[in-house]
Amino acid sequence: MGSFIDKILEYDIDSINDDLPRGRVSLEELLAAESPQYVTRNGETSAFHREEIAKLGEIVPRKLHGEIWLPIVILRRVDYGPGMHTVSGNKVELFLIQHLIVGDVDLEWNNLPRWKMNDRLARPQVQVLRRKLPSTTCLGFTMSTGMNRGRPE
Repeated sequence: MGSFIDKILEYDIDSINDDLPRGRVSLEELLAAESPQYVTRNGETSAFHREEIAKLGEIVPRKLHGEIWLPIVILRRVDYGPGMHTVSGNKVELFLIQHLIVGDVDLEWNNLPRWKMNDRLARPQVQVLRRKLPSTTCLGFTMSTGMNRGRPE
């Protein structure tokens, strides 16, 4: 019986995530694009706000524009406990979120190489992030990634 329920949950979560990007686009490309957008997993087009892209272009040093891939995907992680999320992105994207958006890091961009990554966000941090970057972030959901609160499943 558990297998049947697991398959239903897997299908439901997969359907919920249809709005996630099929592929992400670099900030560098989006700054040059006439109509910045991406394609979702279900084949629909989703537009970025041009003002938001321009704002990110000013915040992120030009030499790192090719390392920021949008939209930044934030995953609701049920296995980490109530209200916990992770950022599915690279070190530069995590630094952007923590340093400039959430305000957790007291470093400048030139100190990025020695920064210790933190990909976890609590619900209030996600709410702040989504208010500041509504079109360049998106939410996804996952039940587990093979670990359940630090214990193997």
